Order: sequence, then C-alpha cells, then structure tokens
Amino acid sequence: MERAFDFNQNIPKQSQILKTPVQLFNQHLIIGVELANLCIGEDRQVLAAMKPEAQKILLAKASDTKFKSEHKPIMLFVKQKNIQGDKSISLQEFFADHPTMSQENQALQYNFHENEGILEISIL
Repeated sequence: MERAFDFNQNIPKQSQILKTPVQLFNQHLIIGVELANLCIGEDRQVLAAMKPEAQKILLAKASDTKFKSEHKPIMLFVKQKNIQGDKSISLQEFFADHPTMSQENQALQYNFHENEGILEISIL
C-alpha cells in the first residue's frame, strides 16, 4: 500500500501518556491492557468504523462478520504499545478522511458493549 505524507500538516505536540483506559495520543488510539484484553484479545488486526455524525469510532474483532456487514468498516493494525501490554491503533487514515476531527492528545470516553463485543469511543 502506498502512503502519502503531508509535511506541512500540524502534528500535535508529544506529551505524557495518561493513566486512562482509552486515549488519543499522537494520532493513535491507546487502549489500556485490561480493556484491550476484553475487546481485542491477542488479535493483530481490528475492524474499525467511523461514525462522524455521532463523533464516534466503533471497534470490533476482525472475525466479527455481523459488525463487518452492518458498519462497512476498515481493517486497522493493532500493536503492543509498551511492556504492560497496552495496545496502539493508528487513526491517521480516519484523520485524513475527516480533517475537522480533533487530533489533540486527550482522554476519551468509551463504552464497551460486552454482549456485542464492540468498543464505542467518543472522539470530540
């Protein structure tokens, strides 16, 4: 896959990673180990759907066929962020498609729908 870089883009200043279960950090979604184990497990990829009208991102396991048919998601890679086991998912593709979305480093509100296996994250 070819990547295009915009060297004139304003990139948020790096700061400390917060002690919160879900946060936006340098255009990456950081998910704490406990929550990541519940919603992602050991998977290396995740399904992600952006709902700009609701300012939400939905995440589900890559094997979730119901989520795939309902939300028309994209596949994003999941990386281990640190030795504690926190997970990192790049959201740069969403920011490219939705430039008005806030890219500031911040703690994010979330709701994990355990029965559906969907992590709903509010991006303000």
